Amino acid sequence: MLGLFLVLGATTYAAEARAGDAANDAVGSVDAEARERSRAAFRRGVTELRAEDWAGARASFEEAWSLVQHPSILLNLGIARLRTDDPVLAEQDLVRFLSEDSGATKEELASAREALGEARSRIGTLRVTATPAIARVVIDGQPASVRAPAGAGLGGVAEARLKAGEHTVVVEAEGFGADRRTVEVLPKSETELEITLAGGARPGRSDGMPARAIVGWSLAGVSGVALAASGIMALRAMSLSNDYADRASPSFQDRDVKDEGIAFRTGADVALVTALLAGAGAVVLLVTDIGASSDGGVARLDAQRPALVRW
Repeated sequence: MLGLFLVLGATTYAAEARAGDAANDAVGSVDAEARERSRAAFRRGVTELRAEDWAGARASFEEAWSLVQHPSILLNLGIARLRTDDPVLAEQDLVRFLSEDSGATKEELASAREALGEARSRIGTLRVTATPAIARVVIDGQPASVRAPAGAGLGGVAEARLKAGEHTVVVEAEGFGADRRTVEVLPKSETELEITLAGGARPGRSDGMPARAIVGWSLAGVSGVALAASGIMALRAMSLSNDYADRASPSFQDRDVKDEGIAFRTGADVALVTALLAGAGAVVLLVTDIGASSDGGVARLDAQRPALVRW
């Protein structure tokens, strides 16, 4: 069946490409040089398939498709991708061939359906439900499209068609710890995976300042105020001391002035000790908080990657 399919695929593409030349020329959508290069790549791919050079054939058919997106190419492209162990892309190619190539023969359609059945026998569906609903889902390093939940309190859902076997799933969200696990996807079946992220606000995140930072900066403020108060009271105590010792001053040897000076001096000492203790506490809290933010953050994904998976 495969040998028959190869010959039919090549013949159909050549015939339909000639039939479409007039339309293509009329709209100027494909130039003659591109069509010839596409046909040459296609013929090379057919030769490579007959020699069972699956990788070479795939590259040739992909080149042909990139030059002219003629639906007949998809038949052989799907087979080549299937033979290079990429059943997911093969499924896409064959489904599109069956739906778009209106001039395909019965034999070609039968070959395409047979190949499609083989591809689907090696594919499973992975459905990931992630909570919270804002979570990002990454499958085998590729961000997956997440559907919004149907109701409040439900997680977002990501689905992907995958080759049967082990796959790596990572779920992460702002303010939560990332969850990474390996899941086995079975062929011709749906694999359900529910992941609820643990944890709350993380240091250094945009969802609010952590308690350690709040306390740390509060202590820093207390330290600053206490240090200023200590300086003011120390200056007042020195002024009163000078007045108490100055024979020319009305406050010379005045006991009330002496008591007031002692009070300001004591207050300055207490304020200085308070400033030192609060400052030390602020340093400890803020320094360790910064360390936690830099070490405990959730791994981020490149925002420029497209949030899509192949189906």
